[in-house]
Amino acid sequence: MIFISNVGSPLTAYALVFPVAYYINPLLGLTTMLCASFSEWVSGILKWLLHGHRPYWWVNIYAQQTNTPIFPIEQFSVTCETGPGSPSGHCMIFMSSLVPLVLYLCNVLPKCSASRYPRFCRDLVVSSFVCFVLLLGLSRCYLAAHFPHQVVAGTISGLTIGYLFYLSLPSIKHDQGPRKEAIYPVLQYLSAWFQSLLRQPWKMIFLGLGSFGAAWLFSCFLQNVIGMDINWSIALAQKSCRKAEWFHLSTSLMLVGIFRSLFSYLFAGLALALQLNPPWTKSISESYLSPSVILTGVIAFMATKVSEHMCRMAVETWTSSAVHSSSDKEPSSYLLLSSIFEGSMGPLVAAWFIPYFISLRGTGKV
Repeated sequence: MIFISNVGSPLTAYALVFPVAYYINPLLGLTTMLCASFSEWVSGILKWLLHGHRPYWWVNIYAQQTNTPIFPIEQFSVTCETGPGSPSGHCMIFMSSLVPLVLYLCNVLPKCSASRYPRFCRDLVVSSFVCFVLLLGLSRCYLAAHFPHQVVAGTISGLTIGYLFYLSLPSIKHDQGPRKEAIYPVLQYLSAWFQSLLRQPWKMIFLGLGSFGAAWLFSCFLQNVIGMDINWSIALAQKSCRKAEWFHLSTSLMLVGIFRSLFSYLFAGLALALQLNPPWTKSISESYLSPSVILTGVIAFMATKVSEHMCRMAVETWTSSAVHSSSDKEPSSYLLLSSIFEGSMGPLVAAWFIPYFISLRGTGKV
């Protein structure tokens, strides 16, 4: 269950789902990245507003209110997340990024001549997706990180966001019949906007800055005008967590996720801008479904994980004094910077480093 929960973490959306989708079709990759970043932003706002408890600390509150013994709940190394619990960020963010890729494959595979059993491949993709949705939801409940209704809310929200973003994808070569964006002007506008982001990646920098600014202003409104403590859950989590090493401050402030969304936009825009051979000139309307796509995606995933580890070590060395002096109420600068760079390495490696290395191999320079 811990493995399933780790696979369904938001970082996997940036490190694995985005590279695979990007190598199949750049616009599809951009869509998955926007889905993950937007869902992480919305999830943070909803967690501020809904004030959802997590099971592992709620049992203590319930026992105090009812004067009953504390119901024993087993805890694990990934249980003690300190942010509010509603909705489930794992289910919402990862599902939203995966939906466009799954729907795209279901649309393309039956018409793909490269596959000997296209319909079987499509059914396999759908059944694997459904099984993983169920397993991820069960794992979050089993680990006492979420209540079932929080998992359902996160899953439905993620599926809805992913589907709406998929409808905004421009027409692709394998599509037949009228697209839904031709019926809905808003979706047609979003379709043109996606293409402009790919051709003018500097716009993603302003998009990231704008999303961060909006979240920061909203947090100031909640704290200074309404008087809400957006870090109310940290003390409850710290009190209820059985082992100090399981206490994850990196999941406390929603600003961690919002910062990660901001830098994902920034680094994706930087990566696309630095690429000497823009992807939209060669494959904006093409689909590439071959074993090499999966292999390249796996290589990008491994390179991303190595880059994340290197960034984590560098940030830890740079902010070593801040780690020991961080307060109980705020996450340390190490945790904040580490979370930012971990979420940013996936787009950077997939959209710039791997294509640039392959181009060097093709020219014989490597």
